[in-house]
Amino acid sequence: MTSYDAVILAGGVNSGELRKYAPYENEALIIIGKYPMIHYVYQAVKNTPRLGNVIISGPCESLRPIFGKDDSLMFTDSGEDAIDSFANALGLVNSERILIMPADIPFITPEAIEDFLNQCEQNEADVHYAIVPREVTEKSFPRVKRTYVRLKEGVFTGGNLFLIRAAVAPRGIALGKKLVANRKNPLAQARLFGMDLVLKYVTGRLSIGEVEERFFKILNLTGKAIISNYAEVGVDVDKPSDLKLAEEILGKVK
Repeated sequence: MTSYDAVILAGGVNSGELRKYAPYENEALIIIGKYPMIHYVYQAVKNTPRLGNVIISGPCESLRPIFGKDDSLMFTDSGEDAIDSFANALGLVNSERILIMPADIPFITPEAIEDFLNQCEQNEADVHYAIVPREVTEKSFPRVKRTYVRLKEGVFTGGNLFLIRAAVAPRGIALGKKLVANRKNPLAQARLFGMDLVLKYVTGRLSIGEVEERFFKILNLTGKAIISNYAEVGVDVDKPSDLKLAEEILGKVK
């Protein structure tokens, strides 16, 4: 069985409306029920059989006391954004492929992670990125507001799981910074890939395959979108309404 190291990006600053309801400096530290948000993500990772070392990139002094002794757990300071935080963690990785996720997805489960990894192994690429159909999200989390993209194959929201070959990771960081900056602006993301794709996106004719082909043309890296039918992959906690939902669902976890 292939083993992967996992990087949890925990450097997100708690700002905006969410901070009024949860006055913590860092999103990963927000208490949901009995535990900080990152606890739920870490537990899902640790209970996924094929994951090995776990690297948490964030405010180390605040994060370390949350966890017990774990020889496979390492910490590194976060950067100015998610891409910089990942770059800081890269030197601690010891696997050929790296699973990357943020710390603000407390609904994530080992089953969702396993399904993503299984699909990745069946679809060879340098970079894999999860997307979730709108109907899947709305069935499990009808109150959640997400940003959706209409493609030829359907309507999707971005997932929060990535798998990347360690050898090509440095080459993807520059584009990654642009994608993160525009992650909630589908048109801005499309412009990075060319105006012909923008036109196809606006008219609803843009396909997943065309995005993957342009990704290769720009970076000389193969990319593959993985359609996940696990709604928890696409639901993060970045608004007061998300936090309220998380408290309702996870508040009873012992």
